Amino acid sequence: MRRKFSWVLILVLIAAATMSACNGKNKVEPSSSATSEASVAPSASNSDETPAPSDGKFDPPITLTTVGTLAPTLKYAAGDDVDNNPWTREYESRYGVKIKTVWTVDESQWEQKTNLMISTGDIPDFFRASATQFKQLAEAGLLEDLTAAYESAPERAKNILTEGGANALESAKVDGKLLAIPFTGTPKEGAQMVWIRTDWLKKLSLSEPKTMDDLLNIIDAFTTKDPDGNNKNDTFGLAVDMNLSTLTGFFNGFHAYNNIWLKDADGKLQYSSVQPEMKNALQALQNMFKKKQIDPEFGSKDLGKVVETIVSSKVGVLFNSPYAGLWPLQQNIDQDPNAEWNAFPIVSVDSEPAKNQAALGTLGYWVVKKGVEHPEALFSMLDMWVELFYENKDDAINKQFINDGNTEIWQMNKIASYRAFKNADQRIKVTKALDSGDTSELTGDDKGVFDKIKSFQGGDRKLWGWNAIFGKDGSMAVTDKYRQNDQYVNDEFITSPLPIMTERSADLTKVQLETFTKIIFGAASIDEFDKFVTEWKTRGGDAVTEEVNAWYASR
Repeated sequence: MRRKFSWVLILVLIAAATMSACNGKNKVEPSSSATSEASVAPSASNSDETPAPSDGKFDPPITLTTVGTLAPTLKYAAGDDVDNNPWTREYESRYGVKIKTVWTVDESQWEQKTNLMISTGDIPDFFRASATQFKQLAEAGLLEDLTAAYESAPERAKNILTEGGANALESAKVDGKLLAIPFTGTPKEGAQMVWIRTDWLKKLSLSEPKTMDDLLNIIDAFTTKDPDGNNKNDTFGLAVDMNLSTLTGFFNGFHAYNNIWLKDADGKLQYSSVQPEMKNALQALQNMFKKKQIDPEFGSKDLGKVVETIVSSKVGVLFNSPYAGLWPLQQNIDQDPNAEWNAFPIVSVDSEPAKNQAALGTLGYWVVKKGVEHPEALFSMLDMWVELFYENKDDAINKQFINDGNTEIWQMNKIASYRAFKNADQRIKVTKALDSGDTSELTGDDKGVFDKIKSFQGGDRKLWGWNAIFGKDGSMAVTDKYRQNDQYVNDEFITSPLPIMTERSADLTKVQLETFTKIIFGAASIDEFDKFVTEWKTRGGDAVTEEVNAWYASR
């Protein structure tokens, strides 16, 4: 069960960084420049000329080189190391594939280190690349065509790459060739919902919100009616951070979408943040700020500072991912014995149902160096990942490959992708087992969640967050409703950044954030939005839009 904690923690940290977005042994599933003239170094796997195996195992074994990161929760058993552990030994035993890791660094140094590596052209046989790095490598002609390897890959490995739709796989193609294996994530599962202090709702005799008007009334009451009962005017209705990352679900309730590309009536792509619906959402936020329903200092508070107000019971409404139960809300529960939060679906400003914006959902790309003789080995390794991580129900295997009670062994894997609705599906299985008492259909990961919820039900409030996510009325129930209703608006831009976009994006993003913040503060009238749209277009937005549509037409 501890594995889930680690994986969920990873997703929670990702969600914290984006505040838009549970896995592990309870994990919650959870994006430089290089010269185009870089040389292609010889592949370590090419020297033996090993024939493709008929039984799935190379004999003699082949060696694949890679690079990796150091997981802070990872501990190797005595005598084991990055290339000699349960996962690497199983790769060799099953497939005749040996792994040689050239170097490892802390995750915080990953992009810098890989950028330097790519600039030399001396890359390993396979590794995880960012979207930008993938594009650079493809343009430099350094990547192996994986199309044939994918076609002959195990169905289980192929399925995990398309569970969230075909876009992730399509984003790994260049000129019709598959040049990478997408490291799929969980963008739809992580869509924002509205978390509300339900103990405050009860105290003020308020019902859960069904409409945007309902929610705005709750926010006002949490500001003006002393929900914490301390006879002080010291609470705010809505949590807002300086980067506005906590407002995605609020925007979506106005049918406004932030920083994605939408298809218009003519089939062209348009940038979402300059559409009229955004003006309506900003007007509502400006009104809320004037009524002191938003912290007047939000413009100088990063996510960490906002979390402090939540933990200290000064805020009652938070738009965030379903994983917020573990962070930051568990921390509020730990400090305030009266606190109680529940997740609710985002609400609409009118009769049209609100839909959640969903990004492409790749955490990167597993790329293979051009010239590697047996790229199909990567799909075999991916198949093993899916089998052991998602499908295994044997406790002994779970302890060998996933979590032995001491370390997150699953982090020793060399290639992975995540199921689109892993945690939503897990909640369904766990709640069924909680009702029936039958745990025979649970994997080791499922059992970890099951045990945590049982402990919570037994009185352990330190595990409140697990129940808030995976319980019968947990946040993953909201996610499942989103899924059943197909309550999503997809970002139609599913490739790596384009040249003009890369050149202009920092400036355009800066202007956008400054304008939106000024409008919310009331330092600028709502009509400033129209001026911003004009400025956005002239400062490069029109050029970016033209570039994006040229890409879209050429797909």
